[in-house]
Amino acid sequence: MLILAAQTLIIMEIVNLINVLPWHPERRWSIREPSKINKIIIHQELAEGSVESVNQYHIRPNHISPRGCPHFCYHYGIRENGQTIQANDLTNIVWHTGGANETSVGIMLEGNFKGPGHELGREKPSDEQMKSLETLVARLIEMLSLAPQDVFGHYHFGKPACPGYFVSEWIENLRNRIPSVDDATEMSLKTLQTRLNKLGYDCGKVDGILGRKTAEAIRKFQKDMNLVVDGIPGPQTFGKLFTLT
Repeated sequence: MLILAAQTLIIMEIVNLINVLPWHPERRWSIREPSKINKIIIHQELAEGSVESVNQYHIRPNHISPRGCPHFCYHYGIRENGQTIQANDLTNIVWHTGGANETSVGIMLEGNFKGPGHELGREKPSDEQMKSLETLVARLIEMLSLAPQDVFGHYHFGKPACPGYFVSEWIENLRNRIPSVDDATEMSLKTLQTRLNKLGYDCGKVDGILGRKTAEAIRKFQKDMNLVVDGIPGPQTFGKLFTLT
């Protein structure tokens, strides 16, 4: 599967192992609409195995389920050599983060990395893994109309050591990026105003200027769509506009 990240012009190869990795003989994931996804959660393996060995662990009785899980408990895995694999469809509700599975995509980095309360691992993932992680996250943000602030580590959900000091710092640096009008999307402010007006959110004159009336219309739209109400026309706001108009 070849994926083109349009803004960065990076071509990424993702190896599809959905039907290659063994499944639990009886269990299958529940299904969701992709529109339910509002976050990406990054994990580390916390061991020195492989995607295949983790899959075998997951489909047998384990700490997640005494009956075993349906399949590899992440949507994507990134090998130490940087190869990115997809193990589950994005429509699958995969059991990787308690309380957030229905609305998230899970990514696992092979490897055992140092983190709070876990000081016996390696310092960081390989350079190839980090490059693939950056590319995959950028692609998912674009594809799912998310923002950098929608990227989390497992540590945000009660697992302090996951995905380790190095990747956690990378995540925080990413989350501190504020999307601008210029780099959030190719859709112009005039197009945004046209679409908001069409939906009944009065921007006034379609002039391509982010003035008071346009910002107010954006905030009303964001509130109605259960988005962060900040008046900034970021990726999630644009994504909803594309869906509705």
